[in-house]
Amino acid sequence: MTTKEYYDRKRNRLRRQLDQLDKKEARALAREEKHTQRIERDLAGVPGHFAHGLNFYKLFWMFFICCFLGVVIETVFCLLRTGQLMQRTGLVWGPFNLIYGIGAVLLTVCLRPLIGKSDRWIFAGGAVLGGAFEYLCSWLQEKVLGTVSWDYSKYPFNLNGRINLLYCLFWGALALVWIKEIYPRINGWIERNVSRVYGVTLSWILIIFMVMNTAVSGLAVFRQAQRYDHIPATSSWQQLMDEWYPDAKLEKIFPSMVRTD
Repeated sequence: MTTKEYYDRKRNRLRRQLDQLDKKEARALAREEKHTQRIERDLAGVPGHFAHGLNFYKLFWMFFICCFLGVVIETVFCLLRTGQLMQRTGLVWGPFNLIYGIGAVLLTVCLRPLIGKSDRWIFAGGAVLGGAFEYLCSWLQEKVLGTVSWDYSKYPFNLNGRINLLYCLFWGALALVWIKEIYPRINGWIERNVSRVYGVTLSWILIIFMVMNTAVSGLAVFRQAQRYDHIPATSSWQQLMDEWYPDAKLEKIFPSMVRTD
């Protein structure tokens, strides 16, 4: 083989590799363009829909869906991490947790204007918002009910055991994924799939359900705190809570909740 033949073969091989690289690039760009168009379509929604844009109904549906999805995701995460199926609900009726729903609304309202900004701003905003929200929830639960559902005292860089640096970073990553990927898809799904005709009625049925669920859950846990302090059931609501939600039942519903004293 001559020197010229050797370099001709090498040049042809490089051309074939370059052609393959060009094809891979074209496919990647096509996927990226398709993804961008889908996100834009989901964000645009369906004009005229009762939950179009970022109105009260849209925020409620975001809240309701994430109350449920958060429990599902955390349950699966705990199952994979521990090998055990653990109860992760935050309300007495159904697989719902207010923290996930409120957190989703908070991230949406505060970080939605940053959709077109650099990812680092969304990440930083999510870390700060998530950490502050988690701290506030822990503080309120302890002060009002005398219980806690998580304690990060053993983690480095924690603040009063309520939050820690690692979980704040998790909040930042979650905010980035939420704003860039999950929120647009849920936004589009709501406007395409929740009925225009019956959507408002269904929304108010679910709103009433969640308000009652939250109220009964709060009363049940508050009455449990009263029982711990040996306060007798003198009123009808106390007697109902003692009958419907005794300590043994609440321990099954909220297994991670412990008293602070």
